[in-house]
Amino acid sequence: MTRFFPGPLPDHARNILRRLGYGEQQNREGQVSFNRRFTNAPYPKYHAYVEDRNGGLQVNLHVDQKAATYESAHAHSGEYDGPLLARELDRIGAFVESIKSQADAGTDENGAAVAPKRGGFWGGLFGS
Repeated sequence: MTRFFPGPLPDHARNILRRLGYGEQQNREGQVSFNRRFTNAPYPKYHAYVEDRNGGLQVNLHVDQKAATYESAHAHSGEYDGPLLARELDRIGAFVESIKSQADAGTDENGAAVAPKRGGFWGGLFGS
């Protein structure tokens, strides 16, 4: 199931997914994806491919039900549509909207005021 969350976003896709509890994974071909387990067991788990697109966030999400059956096989039992995925995409969307509104209001996730970013380490030293 794929959904696009329009920007502008206050952070990169990678950081947003990590804040939502997803771990980063790189496959044999070098493609990066993100996983979030349901429990302490390795399966089932959410498996997301994300990209920063047009200032927003494109999320392609499915559920891996179990590992590949054969060692040389890459295919696995997965769920690609349904209410479970819709709920998780709604959760992601709600989080994206909350961090967008917090950035607009100048607050962090706890409601504390956040000073505008200055220019990083070197900007703080040299005043730019």
